[in-house]
Amino acid sequence: MLAWVVVALLTGAAASVSEAQIYPTRPVHIVVGFPAGSTTDILARIYADKLTEYFNQRFVVDNIPGHASNDAAAAAARAEPDGYTLFLASNAQSANAAIIPEQPFAFPHAFAPIAMLARVPTVLVVNRGLGVSSVQELIAYAKARPGVLRYGSSGLGTGPQLAAELFKAASGVAMDHVPYAGTHEAAADVVAGRLPVLFAPLPTISGIATDRRIVSLATTGARRSPVAPNLPTLGEAGLAGIDVNLWFGLMAPRGTPTEIQRELANAVSRAVDSKLFKENLTSTGAEPVRASLDSFAAFIELDMQSWASLVSKAGVTIEEFQRPTVRTAPALPVGGL
Repeated sequence: MLAWVVVALLTGAAASVSEAQIYPTRPVHIVVGFPAGSTTDILARIYADKLTEYFNQRFVVDNIPGHASNDAAAAAARAEPDGYTLFLASNAQSANAAIIPEQPFAFPHAFAPIAMLARVPTVLVVNRGLGVSSVQELIAYAKARPGVLRYGSSGLGTGPQLAAELFKAASGVAMDHVPYAGTHEAAADVVAGRLPVLFAPLPTISGIATDRRIVSLATTGARRSPVAPNLPTLGEAGLAGIDVNLWFGLMAPRGTPTEIQRELANAVSRAVDSKLFKENLTSTGAEPVRASLDSFAAFIELDMQSWASLVSKAGVTIEEFQRPTVRTAPALPVGGL
């Protein structure tokens, strides 16, 4: 009997190792909670191409936008934990966990962390028609016209929206929030003059950063971003205590075999070791990050605490999540630009 037990255990272990060695045998799907063209989508596709090359098997990006990526997270959490469904998580999950305690999944416990992918600065952008060229000029403009300005973001509970709310609290200005389904839609409205102010991840607006119709005023981190060193921080503009940088990482449904998690983490690590890959990622406005499975898990736990504090300071509540996102351009603010 003991011999049969030993054989069974060894056979099971061998099967597990074999599964990892032949993984993947079919396309792997990376679920993204924002639309095509968003920062999350851009990063997912860059890494999907590299993972496809590494494993010689297709990695496909599936966009499931909605509720600041909560819909995508819920779908990924329900997937079979076999390594063929992955989730590209971000700080939106940490913030949402603080805003909406009751969810159909528990973050981060519904997922197994695989690898941190990148850090991204959030940028404060305005339409040039406002006639402001600095953060202090924007504050003065807003205070002289209370209730006129509105700002756009990629949705309620996202990092850019919380950065904007902290900016409002620190500066004492009043601006209404216009939540969009995706940052690229909001960016198009800023360029066209239909939206005066935008808080956005750098990769999403990197393509329009040199457009003369917009002005980038500052980033929202505690220090200048290495991928945007010429942009001052809000702290340098006199607004202390604002530190909002975005992170993006690869996760899998809880229960995904550890061997597969490590295979994926190793592939990401090898990608980040590539000078050409790092240059490609940095050119989009994202800073590549290297983190082990354990360090990524520890980072998420600390990040959850940090975002719970930020959500409290920003005063974002679950009731705000009932507001619809914008899919078409809003009307001009009173008085135009």
